[in-house]
Parts: sequence; structure tokens; C-alpha cells
Amino acid sequence: MTNPMGASGILFDFDGTLIDSGAAIIAAYRQTFEKQLGVPLPAALEDPHLLMAPRPVEVFATWSDGNPAELVEAYGRHYLAGAYELVTPYGGTHDLIAELTASGTKFGIVTNKSRQRLLLDLDWVGIDPAALSCIVTADDSLQRKPDPTPILLGVERSGIDPIGSWYVGDGPQDILGGRAAGLRTAGANYGYYGADALAQYSPDLSLEAPLDALRIPSSPSLFI
Repeated sequence: MTNPMGASGILFDFDGTLIDSGAAIIAAYRQTFEKQLGVPLPAALEDPHLLMAPRPVEVFATWSDGNPAELVEAYGRHYLAGAYELVTPYGGTHDLIAELTASGTKFGIVTNKSRQRLLLDLDWVGIDPAALSCIVTADDSLQRKPDPTPILLGVERSGIDPIGSWYVGDGPQDILGGRAAGLRTAGANYGYYGADALAQYSPDLSLEAPLDALRIPSSPSLFI
């Protein structure tokens, strides 16, 4: 499967777009609430999309009475100690990366996730960071999606032309951030938020599987 038009560049969200990390993230939060706070994980946080957009410090500040900084440190320990082993790539993710690499398309990752956990996940699922034109994480910008700053940083680091380039993600924050950065946007309907939630934000293209990203056109004049 090839992409004959070849987008100028494609920047991807990570969790819910290239990998399914919902179970891993929930497990790390659950262990933190149980072991550090002695209480069960709040039932609402069993829904992974509530945990994807905010930083861990904001989750703990909202949902606990503990010291957010200490809880963030514990959350990271639990994730790195084994929760990450619940991460799986979506079907087609590896084929997508192989096709984009073969076509010479520049592609990178812009995520609200920390760099340490991102690199661990990449290693676990077998994605070579060297294949990526950029990696932008929560460590690189105080702002996070839907603020366009991280995506603009990805554009700069990748050396891609925003005209004809795309941002792909599974959440409203991805569509809003990509659009604010001047990129076309593609909604990953198969991720945590789903087609109905994304449709409210009118992405330029809807994807039902990772390999659908190969349908992304390279020029607005080719967009149908």
C-alpha cells in the first residue's frame, strides 16, 4: 500500500493514535491511588480519555487531596516499573511507519506525554525513534494541546512546510491544536474519543485505522 501523493509531512499524536496505552495509564494511576493514597482509583478515571489531555499533576490536583508532585513521581515509577507492558500498537501502525519511511514522507510525534515514558513505549512496541523526523513531548513545552505551540515546535524540528502538512490525533485537543497551528487535521476515530466526539470539531479527514493515514493528500488542491 503506498501513498502516491505523499504529504509534505505528517505529525502524529501518540496515545490513542499509534498505540493503545489506555490500560497501561489506568494501571499506573490505579497503583498510585491504591499504594500512595490508600484509596481506589476514582471510577470516573476508568475512562481513559479523561486521562489523556491533562498532565498527571493536574489529574492528581483534581482527583486527590495528596501532594500532586509526590503523586506524579509515584505515577511515573509505577508506569516505568511495569505498567508500560500493557501498551500495544494498533493494528497497522508498523505497516504505516514502514510505508511512510519508504515513501520519504517526513513524520513525527507530538504528544502531551513525558519523553521518558514515550521513549519507553517506543522501545516496548518496537518503533525506532530514528525513523521519526521529530519527537515533541510534555518536556519540550509548558503549553500543551490544544495550544498549537507543541505542534508548531514539531513543524520547526521536522523542517516541514505547514502548507500540505497534517496533524493526526484521536482527541478534540488534537484537532483544535492542529488547526490552530495551520495544519490540516485527521481524526483517528478508532482511538479513545471516537467518531462522534471528533465530528463535533470537523477534522478535514476521518481515519478508521492507522493505515488510513496513507490516504492523506499532499496539497489542499488535492483534498476532496
